[in-house]
This record gives sequence, structure tokens and C-alpha cells, in this order.
Amino acid sequence: MKRSILLLFLMLPFVNQAQSSTSSFPSKEFFVQKWENYISAFTKADYETLGNQFQYPVTLMVGSPMILQDKSSFLEVIKRFREKGVEPGYAYSKTDAIELVKLSESACYLDAYFSRYNSANEIIAKGRGLYFLKKTNDEWKFHVNMAVN
Repeated sequence: MKRSILLLFLMLPFVNQAQSSTSSFPSKEFFVQKWENYISAFTKADYETLGNQFQYPVTLMVGSPMILQDKSSFLEVIKRFREKGVEPGYAYSKTDAIELVKLSESACYLDAYFSRYNSANEIIAKGRGLYFLKKTNDEWKFHVNMAVN
């Protein structure tokens, strides 16, 4: 319940925003590619690329919610999670299913189901998350990540 209230509070400013440019809302494929770039950078532990995919401040809702004000604090947390919070033997992730939900012309989220694999190509974990993106200065970036399971 607390997560739902926090989520609504975080999204209210974006739901009724006017479109910031004359371009149309991007296709699902555009956002799926953003997601695939995200999981690729996560798999490779490419922290610089991960950091560049986010709009700050970033809200991470994995366990206790955290609001990270800048790229350096985000990278510190994501590096710690990637190195110590992911299942032992983690080698890569694959998308199982993904749905795009448009909130406004400048805000949406991806409801993503994914699996984590070891080097023997065995599933070691399955997960689901909501990954919110917003458009700022004609650029779409992640700004809220929320684990669902």
C-alpha cells in the first residue's frame, strides 16, 4: 500500500504535463530498445552507460525506497547492488515480456518481466519491475525503478 501511494505521488506531476515538443509519442520498439540497452549495460557492469540512461534525481524502489540526487550516488548504489545483491553465478539477463504504458506525452513506464541466467544458461532468478521514463529536453530517460516481485 505504501508503495502504491508513493508511486502515485511520484507520477502525479507527469500525468497531465503538456507535450514539450511537436513530435509524436515514440513507438513501443523505441522503449523496448531503451530497456534492452539498460539490461545490456547492467549485464556488462557498464556503469557509465547505466548512469547516462537516467534522469536525476532517480528513485529506486528495491527494498527500501531511495532517492538518489546525482549520477555518482546512483552509480555507487547500482554498483553495490550489481556486485552483491544479484544472485550468485549471475551471467546475463533476458527479457521475458514487456508492456509499455503511456501516462502522458512525456511520461510512461515499462512493465518488464525478466530472467537472470548463469553461465550454463540456466535460469537462476525471475523478476518483474516497473521502469518509469520521462521526456526532458527531448530526451527519454529512466527516473524511477520499482521492483514488483
